Amino acid sequence: MERVVSHLSGVFKRRAEKAIGLLRGRGVEGLLLFPGVELFYLTGFSIGLSERPSAALIPFEGEPVLIVPELERELRGQRPWIREVETWREEEDPFDLIAENLRRRGLSRSKVGICETAPWGWVKRLEERLPTARFVDASEVVNSLRMVKEEGELDRIRRACGITDRAVEAGFQGLEEGMTELELASAIREEMRRLGGMPQFCLVLFGEKAALPHGRPGERRLRRGDVVLVDAGASVDGYFSDLTRTVVFGEATARQRRIWEVVLRANRAAFEAIRPGTTCEEADGAARRVIEEEGFGEFFIHRLGHGVGLQVHEHPYLVKGNRMPLRPGMTFTIEPGIYIVGEIGVRIEDTALCTPEGCESLTGMRRSLEP
Repeated sequence: MERVVSHLSGVFKRRAEKAIGLLRGRGVEGLLLFPGVELFYLTGFSIGLSERPSAALIPFEGEPVLIVPELERELRGQRPWIREVETWREEEDPFDLIAENLRRRGLSRSKVGICETAPWGWVKRLEERLPTARFVDASEVVNSLRMVKEEGELDRIRRACGITDRAVEAGFQGLEEGMTELELASAIREEMRRLGGMPQFCLVLFGEKAALPHGRPGERRLRRGDVVLVDAGASVDGYFSDLTRTVVFGEATARQRRIWEVVLRANRAAFEAIRPGTTCEEADGAARRVIEEEGFGEFFIHRLGHGVGLQVHEHPYLVKGNRMPLRPGMTFTIEPGIYIVGEIGVRIEDTALCTPEGCESLTGMRRSLEP
């Protein structure tokens, strides 16, 4: 992903203006963003979190400013919509500069919004310098905007899904007895690169290891009759995809086929249940009931899904207790699974989009027990 996406500066500025409009109603007078997805989403500036603090200060009255280390000074020539840039040298305290900018913009006694990813220690250092300022959580507002994707965002997610589909399909076509989990994961990652995506993750598990939802690929070798679970995702311009498929290498047993078919029915039940207004917990319940009715309820040990966008895990979370209604433009995973430790694990995961008519799968890869 580019450090500064200046050619889309109008898009980022409009997002910031939406956030400002919502936060004004809560008595907030400025927004302070530290490195992370929120900073990129609202400014178009991407920088990793490190020991050298950077920040974007957006006062609701007055000019915003980007505060970065001196070694990032080359960004002055490729700014996002924020035109003013101030830098600090290695021997200086960056929090003094951030605090001074808050004072200059009349925010030393104001409510200033920060996001949930803001480092706690950084916020404490600013509170020490500005004891009359109030730093309040702006995450709910920013997340509400990020959850509903714009057309440009959807285009990137669709492209990422297409690349992931093709890479995993190629991996399955190349299955060979004796290959290791790591070899298959490497082949899928290389195919993602060849197709123009950025490989972000590729979890490959054979046989009984597939019962570990977050297991790691290793030197386990593929044998006839093994379950093969692949959970993979590429990104395009910073936007993620997330896909899981489970197949059997060789001939499937009756039990393997039965468990796989239960998971497939649960996946389909969730798609059929989702439309605008369906709550996150209702979506989870639709899939969970299928698995429970077949006697496998205790083996479905995680939520149905999570949002997908600039992060592979973001809001909304499709889980019991979350009564947030789904809205058109929200993208999320649908990934029911059954995990019986020491025996088998099956998960079928698609990246999905809530539409005005219902729920669309952005994942195009076939659902089949055969590779």
